[in-house]
Amino acid sequence: MNKIKVCVVDDNRELVGLLEEYISSQDDMEIVGVAHNGQECLEMLEDTDPDVLLLDIIMPHLDGLAVLERLREMKKGSFQM
Repeated sequence: MNKIKVCVVDDNRELVGLLEEYISSQDDMEIVGVAHNGQECLEMLEDTDPDVLLLDIIMPHLDGLAVLERLREMKKGSFQM
């Protein structure tokens, strides 16, 4: 069975840790990337191909909505918004 690949992006490091812990405990899910701001997220997505992107809206450097806009511009077909 293929695991669901998840990336978590949030500037709240405590929340990210909790999400990582929970998702990693699921048999059918795995964390493939973590970022703490929008710019890190875009860089991370160059190297990962997640099935799910958990994305905070309000973050430093580049907010979540701007990340979605950039992804749309990049025409990343693997992301469904």
